[in-house]
Amino acid sequence: MIDFNKYFNDEYQFTLKNAAYSWLENNGQDVELELNISDTINTAIVGKHLEVTFQRKAFFKPEALYAIDVCFSFTLTFRNDNLADEAKSINWSEALVENDNPYLGNVISRTSYLIATLTSSYGQQPLVTPPSIIRQ
Repeated sequence: MIDFNKYFNDEYQFTLKNAAYSWLENNGQDVELELNISDTINTAIVGKHLEVTFQRKAFFKPEALYAIDVCFSFTLTFRNDNLADEAKSINWSEALVENDNPYLGNVISRTSYLIATLTSSYGQQPLVTPPSIIRQ
């Protein structure tokens, strides 16, 4: 289990990088649609910081109704330079998913809310995705 408090300062910054909603014209065929939701987490150590990107996509197969892509990023600052060197051996994408931390939950909850808000503009019930990692 990774102790995030050992590695990172308490404060962090996050920002919405992308929010895309594409309405797709339905060709009028009566076909069964499959809703797909996928999450991606990418991390990179840049100097004294861990840069994290969380992306959630929601789309239908076959392609219909809408496609949504929401991406947040956040930056964690290492407590000191020695920790940044030690941290290079850790798979941070897996560590964030497998260990309790306040960072990922914050942006996933915001992502879920944003997707619900965007899909409510469609005129139907909003798509409320779970405020947790969706594993494929």
